[in-house]
Amino acid sequence: LKILYPAVDEEDTPLPRAWSTKDKFNYIGLSQNNLRVHYKGHGKTHKDASSVRATHPIPSSCGLYYFEVKIVSKGRDGYMGVGLCAQDVNMNRLPGWDKHSYGYHGDDGHSFCSSGTGQAYGPTFTTGDVIGCGLNLIDGSCFYTKNGHHLGVAFQDLPPNLYPTVGLQTPGEVI
Repeated sequence: LKILYPAVDEEDTPLPRAWSTKDKFNYIGLSQNNLRVHYKGHGKTHKDASSVRATHPIPSSCGLYYFEVKIVSKGRDGYMGVGLCAQDVNMNRLPGWDKHSYGYHGDDGHSFCSSGTGQAYGPTFTTGDVIGCGLNLIDGSCFYTKNGHHLGVAFQDLPPNLYPTVGLQTPGEVI
């Protein structure tokens, strides 16, 4: 990682490398060294949504930060989101639904920028897909990839100190 992020001093600003056991909502379960996320709620309404943040925010010294998640199972409905959020964002919502939260959702392919109303963005995603999220800390933009294909810029003018975040909402969903 030192080769990828030479300007990052991990003693001062550690890179996010796993999901936080403390910074998550009740319906999120973690396994495999906190790299696997699964939904353990009822999934009846949007009020059953749950998210988890990474252990650390993305250091601004990265310049460009990128992470990927594999959709192990879309579960019942595939109401999953991949994105970024600030530390003060509530974790009982999908990424992108609240202020300082940004997400790309699998069920409809929409991007959500601090709002419960999404914008058409990319294709839907499901079991077996790999979703990447890139944050350009130089110009404040965010982009996504699906199975290695760049989907274009989803968000601009993002604030600093964002955390990688994933959210799930229905039974059987696993990332």
